[in-house]
Parts: sequence; structure tokens; C-alpha cells
Amino acid sequence: MLIVSDTPRLILRTWQLQDADAYSVLLGEVPSNCSDVMATEPGSLAETELWRYQAELDKWGWSRWAVVFKENHQLIGYCGFSPYGKHIEMSWRFLPEYRGRGLVLEAIEAVTQFGFNQLGMEEIISYTMPDNEFAQGVMQELGMTLDRFEGWSTCTVARYRIQSPA
Repeated sequence: MLIVSDTPRLILRTWQLQDADAYSVLLGEVPSNCSDVMATEPGSLAETELWRYQAELDKWGWSRWAVVFKENHQLIGYCGFSPYGKHIEMSWRFLPEYRGRGLVLEAIEAVTQFGFNQLGMEEIISYTMPDNEFAQGVMQELGMTLDRFEGWSTCTVARYRIQSPA
């Protein structure tokens, strides 16, 4: 296990095999009140994505990382990077009960600094729905600016960006 960042309340680390069930809950594959049930079957979305994240990490040295809440050692979300054409996109997802506590911003600040300082990234982009005020607020708090709106196949999304201060 590689720790990518250790913040005051969070540990951002590479994925472990035992994360599959908790990740399934995060993705909505299993109701949160059934988390003691074996959530992953071979080929589940959670298992497929965890394998993809490891392949990305092996290829580029970055991907999406597990976010663990120090207080209870629970996997509460993910945050990290994925390739998007010639760009690097940052995305995140957290369990609803951990939103609104500053944890999302704490995680994306850590990942952004890791991307700029350790990985040498020059620019990071992120997408959200134009009406997602929570995500836009987090991006703006980080220092991202609205770059443009893009039409995807069934919707329009807002693209934000931040450049390395170096």
C-alpha cells in the first residue's frame, strides 16, 4: 500500500483488495445497510474499476486513490486523476454522510498538490453539471476557474481548470 497523502483527517492511498466491498457501496451497487453482505462478484463494476485504477497507476504513476477517514478508518470515497484526451481530469466521489464537512476539499487539495509537486502536472481539469453548485463551489474554493461549457452526447457540462503555480 502506497500512501499518496496524509492530511489532518484523511489518508489517500492506493487501493487494496479488501476495499472492493466498501467501494461497491460507494458506487451504489449494494445498499449501505447491507454492507456486511459480500458485495463484489467477479466482473462487478467495483472490481472492474479497481483493476482499471491499478492499470492506470502502473502505466502513468497516477490514478484515482482511496480516501480513508482517519477517525474510523473507513473508506469514504475516492479522489484522483484519469486521462481525458490530452488532458488530465480530476474527479472524486464521497459517501453522502461525509459531504459538507470540508473533507472533499481536503482531499482534492491534497491530490492537486500531489499532481503539481510530485507528478509535475501543468494543468488539471474537472467536469461537473452546470447546476451542481456543491461541485462548482469546491472547484472554485480550490482555485479552479470555469474554462468553458462542453456539449456531451446527452447534456452540457461545465469544464473547470487549474494550472500549476510553478
